[in-house]
Amino acid sequence: MAARLPYLDREQVPPDVQTVYDNMKKASGRVLNIFRLMAHHARSVAPFVAWYGTLREGALDLKLRQLAYVKASQINRCNY
Repeated sequence: MAARLPYLDREQVPPDVQTVYDNMKKASGRVLNIFRLMAHHARSVAPFVAWYGTLREGALDLKLRQLAYVKASQINRCNY
């Protein structure tokens, strides 16, 4: 399924989001599409990225974290 909004490249986003893109590119070699979509609402990108790190590397062990993802998907009726 194609995105309804275009994925924004670095040249299309404000300077503060460009910095976030640069940090992601440096850390992982790429910018995930979710962040390229979020860039349409630029002021949400940096706070979400800060929270996302906590989500991925929080206090829960990997199995519990994955279980939480699956349960949240079920509750929200996400078909993955």
